[in-house]
Amino acid sequence: MVRERLIQAIREEMKTGEIRKRFFPMMTDFGVRDYSETVHTMGLNYLTAIGRTISDTTAISECPVYPYEKQTFMAEKVAEESGEYHIDKKPAVRPDSIWYSTKDNQPLLLCEFERYDNSRLKNRKLEEKIQNLLIAYHQLGGNIPLILFVYWTYPKVTPGDISNYIRIFDEGFTMGNGTRVPGIDGRKTSYLVYHCVASGDKDKLTFNQWIKVR
Repeated sequence: MVRERLIQAIREEMKTGEIRKRFFPMMTDFGVRDYSETVHTMGLNYLTAIGRTISDTTAISECPVYPYEKQTFMAEKVAEESGEYHIDKKPAVRPDSIWYSTKDNQPLLLCEFERYDNSRLKNRKLEEKIQNLLIAYHQLGGNIPLILFVYWTYPKVTPGDISNYIRIFDEGFTMGNGTRVPGIDGRKTSYLVYHCVASGDKDKLTFNQWIKVR
């Protein structure tokens, strides 16, 4: 099954780091300066690279999702089942990485890579990233096998409990305009959560510790 194959590939790479070591030595050995969006760019391109090594799969970084005509029909069927979600009220979003099947061009995975720290502003950003993944999931028809969410921290930053954010995948959320966005369909979709702990300082960060959260 596609979902199990993707999960296995991701779990293996997070454990061994073979793709990371081969193609992203700046993340594993040389170090990355935390300047502007540098870490974010490295992280999302690494996650995209994983998808490109999996058979019958390709991956695109920062790919905008918009409810085109064919996809709108699929998403509206989700709305009919839930009685809450309406595609015409959704904004276009841009996940950090989307993986597609090279056989039928169907989306296989949505991914976000985001920094966590103890500031209220950054926590809100974490929540928004998860919400955007859920919006993209529905805009693409809700028939996506897997969602991957990775958050990274500095070495001495101890993450608080983010279970309230993670539950958004299951429970959905209400947008500011009152629109209810339902959670994933667990019969079709699973989600993985990883915590990446950086080493070093802001001038030379390496990323070799990827901890399975879910």
